[in-house]
Amino acid sequence: MHIKKIGQGKDLVLIHGWGMHSGIWKPIIEKFSNQYTLHLVDIPGMGKSHIIDPYDLNHLAEAISKELPSSFDILGWSFGSLIALKMSLIYPKKIRRMVLVGGTPRFINQTDWSHGVDVKDFNDFANKLFKDYKSTMINFYTLQLMYSKHSKLLIKKLKDMNDEVNAPDVKSLQLSLDILLNNDLRDDINKINHRTLLIVGEKDRLTPKSASEWLESHLKEGQLKVIQGASHIPFLSHADEFFDHLDQFLLAA
Repeated sequence: MHIKKIGQGKDLVLIHGWGMHSGIWKPIIEKFSNQYTLHLVDIPGMGKSHIIDPYDLNHLAEAISKELPSSFDILGWSFGSLIALKMSLIYPKKIRRMVLVGGTPRFINQTDWSHGVDVKDFNDFANKLFKDYKSTMINFYTLQLMYSKHSKLLIKKLKDMNDEVNAPDVKSLQLSLDILLNNDLRDDINKINHRTLLIVGEKDRLTPKSASEWLESHLKEGQLKVIQGASHIPFLSHADEFFDHLDQFLLAA
Protein backbone atom coordinates (compact mmCIF):
# COMPACT_ATOMS: atom_id res chain seq x y z
CA MET A 1 0.00 0.00 0.00
CA HIS A 2 1.42 3.37 -1.03
CA ILE A 3 0.17 6.29 1.08
CA LYS A 4 2.17 9.50 0.93
CA LYS A 5 1.94 11.72 4.01
CA ILE A 6 2.51 15.43 3.65
CA GLY A 7 1.73 18.60 5.64
CA GLN A 8 0.85 19.34 9.24
CA GLY A 9 -2.28 19.54 11.34
CA LYS A 10 -5.37 17.34 11.56
CA ASP A 11 -5.39 14.21 9.44
CA LEU A 12 -7.21 14.37 6.09
CA VAL A 13 -7.30 11.25 3.91
CA LEU A 14 -7.69 11.66 0.13
CA ILE A 15 -8.88 8.79 -2.09
CA HIS A 16 -8.76 9.29 -5.86
CA GLY A 17 -11.04 7.99 -8.60
CA TRP A 18 -10.97 4.98 -10.91
CA GLY A 19 -7.87 4.47 -13.08
CA MET A 20 -6.07 7.44 -11.49
CA HIS A 21 -3.57 7.86 -8.66
CA SER A 22 -2.96 10.24 -5.77
CA GLY A 23 -1.11 12.74 -8.00
CA ILE A 24 -4.56 14.05 -8.97
CA TRP A 25 -4.63 15.88 -5.64
CA LYS A 26 -1.82 18.32 -6.47
CA PRO A 27 -4.08 21.41 -6.23
CA ILE A 28 -5.33 20.28 -2.81
CA ILE A 29 -1.78 19.60 -1.61
CA GLU A 30 -0.78 23.15 -2.54
CA LYS A 31 -3.82 24.64 -0.82
CA PHE A 32 -4.23 22.54 2.33
CA SER A 33 -0.89 20.99 3.36
CA ASN A 34 -0.17 23.91 5.69
CA GLN A 35 -3.43 23.21 7.57
CA TYR A 36 -3.73 19.41 7.43
CA THR A 37 -1.64 16.29 7.44
CA LEU A 38 -2.69 14.88 4.09
CA HIS A 39 -2.70 11.11 3.56
CA LEU A 40 -2.55 10.61 -0.22
CA VAL A 41 -3.80 7.10 -0.88
CA ASP A 42 -3.04 5.12 -4.02
CA ILE A 43 -5.92 2.64 -4.32
CA PRO A 44 -4.56 -0.94 -4.47
CA GLY A 45 -3.67 -1.86 -8.04
CA MET A 46 -3.34 1.84 -9.04
CA GLY A 47 -0.53 4.35 -8.74
CA LYS A 48 2.27 2.82 -6.67
CA SER A 49 0.08 0.47 -4.62
CA HIS A 50 0.22 -3.24 -5.38
CA ILE A 51 -2.95 -5.15 -6.18
CA ILE A 52 -4.52 -7.13 -3.33
CA ASP A 53 -6.27 -10.49 -3.29
CA PRO A 54 -9.20 -10.75 -2.88
CA TYR A 55 -10.04 -7.53 -4.67
CA ASP A 56 -13.48 -6.30 -3.66
CA LEU A 57 -14.96 -3.22 -2.00
CA ASN A 58 -14.79 -4.64 1.53
CA HIS A 59 -11.13 -5.64 1.22
CA LEU A 60 -10.16 -2.32 -0.38
CA ALA A 61 -11.77 -0.43 2.51
CA GLU A 62 -10.07 -2.69 5.05
CA ALA A 63 -6.63 -2.57 3.42
CA ILE A 64 -6.65 1.23 3.21
CA SER A 65 -8.04 1.73 6.73
CA LYS A 66 -5.33 -0.42 8.31
CA GLU A 67 -2.68 2.03 7.10
CA LEU A 68 -4.36 5.15 8.47
CA PRO A 69 -4.44 6.93 11.85
CA SER A 70 -7.03 6.13 14.50
CA SER A 71 -9.10 9.21 13.59
CA PHE A 72 -9.32 11.30 10.42
CA ASP A 73 -11.45 13.31 8.01
CA ILE A 74 -11.80 11.71 4.57
CA LEU A 75 -12.33 13.03 1.06
CA GLY A 76 -13.27 10.54 -1.67
CA TRP A 77 -13.80 11.37 -5.32
CA SER A 78 -15.93 9.20 -7.65
CA PHE A 79 -14.73 5.58 -7.12
CA GLY A 80 -12.98 6.93 -4.03
CA SER A 81 -16.33 8.12 -2.70
CA LEU A 82 -17.66 4.56 -2.84
CA ILE A 83 -14.61 3.38 -0.88
CA ALA A 84 -15.06 6.21 1.64
CA LEU A 85 -18.71 5.26 2.16
CA LYS A 86 -17.74 1.63 2.75
CA MET A 87 -14.99 2.69 5.20
CA SER A 88 -17.52 4.79 7.11
CA LEU A 89 -19.76 1.72 7.45
CA ILE A 90 -16.99 -0.66 8.53
CA TYR A 91 -15.01 1.75 10.74
CA PRO A 92 -17.48 4.43 11.88
CA LYS A 93 -15.38 5.47 14.88
CA LYS A 94 -12.28 6.22 12.82
CA ILE A 95 -13.91 8.80 10.56
CA ARG A 96 -14.74 12.28 11.87
CA ARG A 97 -16.25 13.85 8.75
CA MET A 98 -16.61 12.92 5.09
CA VAL A 99 -16.40 14.86 1.85
CA LEU A 100 -17.77 13.04 -1.21
CA VAL A 101 -16.98 14.58 -4.61
CA GLY A 102 -19.11 13.11 -7.36
CA GLY A 103 -20.40 10.70 -4.75
CA THR A 104 -22.85 7.91 -5.39
CA PRO A 105 -24.02 4.74 -3.64
CA ARG A 106 -24.41 2.99 -7.02
CA PHE A 107 -22.68 3.72 -10.32
CA ILE A 108 -24.86 1.69 -12.69
CA ASN A 109 -28.51 2.31 -13.61
CA GLN A 110 -31.14 -0.32 -12.99
CA THR A 111 -34.94 -0.45 -12.77
CA ASP A 112 -35.14 1.49 -9.49
CA TRP A 113 -32.04 3.68 -9.97
CA SER A 114 -31.58 6.19 -12.80
CA HIS A 115 -28.83 8.35 -11.28
CA GLY A 116 -25.85 6.56 -12.80
CA VAL A 117 -24.41 5.17 -16.02
CA ASP A 118 -26.30 2.94 -18.45
CA VAL A 119 -24.95 -0.62 -18.24
CA LYS A 120 -24.53 -0.81 -22.04
CA ASP A 121 -22.38 2.34 -22.05
CA PHE A 122 -20.39 0.94 -19.14
CA ASN A 123 -19.71 -2.35 -20.92
CA ASP A 124 -18.81 -0.56 -24.16
CA PHE A 125 -16.26 1.51 -22.24
CA ALA A 126 -14.77 -1.59 -20.61
CA ASN A 127 -14.44 -3.33 -24.00
CA LYS A 128 -12.73 -0.32 -25.57
CA LEU A 129 -10.41 0.04 -22.58
CA PHE A 130 -8.87 -3.36 -23.05
CA LYS A 131 -8.47 -2.86 -26.82
CA ASP A 132 -6.81 0.58 -26.64
CA TYR A 133 -6.06 1.77 -23.12
CA LYS A 134 -4.46 5.13 -23.96
CA SER A 135 -7.04 6.51 -26.38
CA THR A 136 -9.91 5.24 -24.20
CA MET A 137 -8.45 7.01 -21.17
CA ILE A 138 -8.09 10.25 -23.16
CA ASN A 139 -11.79 10.00 -24.05
CA PHE A 140 -12.49 9.30 -20.38
CA TYR A 141 -10.62 12.46 -19.33
CA THR A 142 -12.46 14.48 -21.97
CA LEU A 143 -15.82 13.29 -20.67
CA GLN A 144 -14.85 14.18 -17.11
CA LEU A 145 -13.81 17.72 -18.02
CA MET A 146 -16.55 18.44 -20.53
CA TYR A 147 -17.92 22.00 -20.41
CA SER A 148 -14.85 23.36 -18.61
CA LYS A 149 -13.64 26.73 -19.90
CA HIS A 150 -10.07 25.48 -20.29
CA SER A 151 -10.86 21.86 -21.05
CA LYS A 152 -7.93 21.24 -23.44
CA LEU A 153 -5.41 22.54 -20.93
CA LEU A 154 -7.01 20.59 -18.09
CA ILE A 155 -7.15 17.37 -20.13
CA LYS A 156 -3.41 17.73 -20.88
CA LYS A 157 -2.73 18.39 -17.19
CA LEU A 158 -4.77 15.33 -16.22
CA LYS A 159 -2.97 13.18 -18.80
CA ASP A 160 0.43 14.42 -17.57
CA MET A 161 -0.55 13.65 -13.96
CA ASN A 162 -1.55 10.14 -14.88
CA ASP A 163 1.61 9.58 -16.93
CA GLU A 164 3.75 10.24 -13.84
CA VAL A 165 3.34 6.60 -12.81
CA ASN A 166 2.84 3.37 -14.73
CA ALA A 167 -0.66 2.61 -15.95
CA PRO A 168 -2.68 0.27 -13.72
CA ASP A 169 -2.38 -3.34 -14.79
CA VAL A 170 -5.25 -4.88 -16.72
CA LYS A 171 -6.30 -7.12 -13.83
CA SER A 172 -6.78 -4.25 -11.36
CA LEU A 173 -8.70 -2.23 -13.96
CA GLN A 174 -11.04 -5.13 -14.60
CA LEU A 175 -11.55 -5.92 -10.92
CA SER A 176 -12.21 -2.27 -10.05
CA LEU A 177 -14.71 -2.01 -12.92
CA ASP A 178 -16.43 -5.07 -11.47
CA ILE A 179 -16.70 -3.20 -8.15
CA LEU A 180 -18.35 -0.24 -9.89
CA LEU A 181 -20.68 -2.56 -11.77
CA ASN A 182 -21.84 -4.71 -8.88
CA ASN A 183 -21.88 -2.65 -5.68
CA ASP A 184 -24.95 -0.92 -4.31
CA LEU A 185 -24.76 0.78 -0.89
CA ARG A 186 -28.21 2.39 -0.91
CA ASP A 187 -29.65 0.17 1.82
CA ASP A 188 -26.83 1.10 4.21
CA ILE A 189 -26.70 4.87 3.75
CA ASN A 190 -29.10 5.54 6.65
CA LYS A 191 -26.60 3.86 9.00
CA ILE A 192 -24.04 6.61 8.42
CA ASN A 193 -23.94 9.28 11.11
CA HIS A 194 -20.93 11.33 9.99
CA ARG A 195 -21.28 14.95 8.96
CA THR A 196 -20.89 14.76 5.19
CA LEU A 197 -20.26 17.41 2.56
CA LEU A 198 -21.37 16.45 -0.94
CA ILE A 199 -19.80 18.38 -3.82
CA VAL A 200 -20.91 17.75 -7.38
CA GLY A 201 -20.58 19.44 -10.75
CA GLU A 202 -23.88 20.63 -12.20
CA LYS A 203 -23.04 18.96 -15.53
CA ASP A 204 -21.48 15.75 -14.22
CA ARG A 205 -22.48 12.86 -16.51
CA LEU A 206 -20.62 10.06 -14.72
CA THR A 207 -22.01 10.60 -11.23
CA PRO A 208 -24.94 12.95 -11.89
CA LYS A 209 -26.12 15.68 -9.58
CA SER A 210 -29.24 13.60 -8.89
CA ALA A 211 -27.08 10.92 -7.19
CA SER A 212 -25.70 13.51 -4.77
CA GLU A 213 -29.22 14.85 -4.19
CA TRP A 214 -30.32 11.31 -3.32
CA LEU A 215 -27.42 10.99 -0.87
CA GLU A 216 -28.24 14.32 0.76
CA SER A 217 -31.83 13.22 1.32
CA HIS A 218 -30.80 9.85 2.83
CA LEU A 219 -27.75 10.80 4.92
CA LYS A 220 -28.54 11.91 8.46
CA GLU A 221 -26.08 14.82 8.29
CA GLY A 222 -25.48 15.47 4.60
CA GLN A 223 -25.19 18.86 2.94
CA LEU A 224 -24.91 19.38 -0.82
CA LYS A 225 -22.99 22.01 -2.78
CA VAL A 226 -23.52 22.09 -6.54
CA ILE A 227 -20.83 23.81 -8.62
CA GLN A 228 -22.46 25.44 -11.61
CA GLY A 229 -20.83 24.73 -14.96
CA ALA A 230 -18.57 22.02 -13.55
CA SER A 231 -18.49 18.39 -14.63
CA HIS A 232 -16.78 15.43 -12.92
CA ILE A 233 -13.55 17.02 -11.65
CA PRO A 234 -14.57 20.31 -10.01
CA PHE A 235 -11.36 20.52 -7.94
CA LEU A 236 -9.47 21.02 -11.24
CA SER A 237 -12.01 22.88 -13.39
CA HIS A 238 -13.52 25.16 -10.70
CA ALA A 239 -10.82 25.10 -8.03
CA ASP A 240 -11.63 28.38 -6.24
CA GLU A 241 -15.30 27.54 -5.65
CA PHE A 242 -14.42 23.97 -4.71
CA PHE A 243 -11.85 25.10 -2.15
CA ASP A 244 -14.27 27.62 -0.65
CA HIS A 245 -16.80 24.85 0.04
CA LEU A 246 -14.14 22.49 1.40
CA ASP A 247 -12.59 25.21 3.58
CA GLN A 248 -15.91 26.19 5.14
CA PHE A 249 -16.82 22.61 5.92
CA LEU A 250 -13.46 21.54 7.37
CA LEU A 251 -12.97 24.70 9.41
CA ALA A 252 -16.42 24.47 10.98
CA ALA A 253 -16.44 23.19 14.56
